[in-house]
Amino acid sequence: MNIKRIFFSFLLGITMLTTGFMAVGEAATEIFVDASIKPVQLYVTTKTAVDSDEEGEVLHSSIATVDMVDSGQALGVEALKKALNNYNTQELKKYEDIRAGMIKEATGEKVMRKEGGSTFFPVYEATKKVYIRRSDTMAVSLLEFCHSYEGGVHGMYGVWGRNFDAQSGKELKLKDVIKDKSLLIAAVENQLRRDYPNASFMESNSTLMQETVEKMIKDDVIPWTLDPWGITVYFNPYAIGSYAEGMFTSTIFMDEFPELFKLKYRKRPASYCMELYTYMPVRTLFPDGSGSSLCINDVDDGIVVQSGPYSIKDEKKSMDIRSQLICLADGRRYIYVDGVDEGQVWERTRIYDITSSAPVAVPLYQWLTRRGDIPNNFIQIKEYKNSECIFYPIADPDSFAMTNLDMDSGDVGFLYYRIGEDGRPVLK
Repeated sequence: MNIKRIFFSFLLGITMLTTGFMAVGEAATEIFVDASIKPVQLYVTTKTAVDSDEEGEVLHSSIATVDMVDSGQALGVEALKKALNNYNTQELKKYEDIRAGMIKEATGEKVMRKEGGSTFFPVYEATKKVYIRRSDTMAVSLLEFCHSYEGGVHGMYGVWGRNFDAQSGKELKLKDVIKDKSLLIAAVENQLRRDYPNASFMESNSTLMQETVEKMIKDDVIPWTLDPWGITVYFNPYAIGSYAEGMFTSTIFMDEFPELFKLKYRKRPASYCMELYTYMPVRTLFPDGSGSSLCINDVDDGIVVQSGPYSIKDEKKSMDIRSQLICLADGRRYIYVDGVDEGQVWERTRIYDITSSAPVAVPLYQWLTRRGDIPNNFIQIKEYKNSECIFYPIADPDSFAMTNLDMDSGDVGFLYYRIGEDGRPVLK
């Protein structure tokens, strides 16, 4: 470890003792809010494909793209629109290349297994999802999740962050947002020790975590997202721990270390919305200065919503969900959860109030969902195998789109809502 990092670690230790950094929810400095920052509405399209040969399936794959609902001219973010179009073009090309390569590998392995007398032929997988961590006129931050399986004991997964300046459309690097990488390295190391006291990297004499954090940040190869209230860095399986330990994250709040962030990116909106990746705990700061660790777990028989030490388990049918944290300037905060399964599982949005820390389920009596791909007369459809799911994460709590399903007529309406006093969507 270099002398500069030792010095910054020492300073951070003092900061923890003097500012209450160790206790989530005690902001060290005044919270700066820029009311001029406006939400930018995006939507995510996930397309799935199943490739087969004459004997059966060989590959399941998916690709996600991200688009703006309009040109962006009204908000002055036309460059962002262009940047996202370029992003989609590149990712679709990459997907088709990977798909073609994995089909060739899968069929080749099948031939090899046949020659060896095997009757088991694994179906390969290559899937990608994208979650919207931030979407406003300051920045857009995407968290990409990828999973692949090419035979063997288990597959492999990981995340990557893509961050854009909303005004220029430029894809951001750490140096564009962070003033001092040495300070970031020390902050990340300290937060990892605090959040994961039982991790294997905490074993005595182990320097794996420190060496990996320093190298990944200095070499600009660390996955990161620019969240509404800070920066989160991600460590994929095997980076600083075993596969069984999964991913590790470290979130550094702007208000804990304002000197770490360049002035432009210290600004944040009064209200914000942020998608949560399932199973991954994340530290977040709320508009009233309090904070908590949040985690959404999708288990076989339900959904588990955890806020700090409190949790609630709720039923569900969907095998695939998307969750979003919605924080309002007046201190209210909610988690919206939607099922996004392929096929006919059209569940209504589930809402949880976490304003008082402990999650409380808020019943939604209307049949609403944030999916935008549900067909008219859905009740009469016997079999629905749509290869495309369109999802609208909330960007503006005062104006967002949802699909209204009429369970009597089977009609579908795409309407605009706002967050009501009790957290339920209210028709605008």
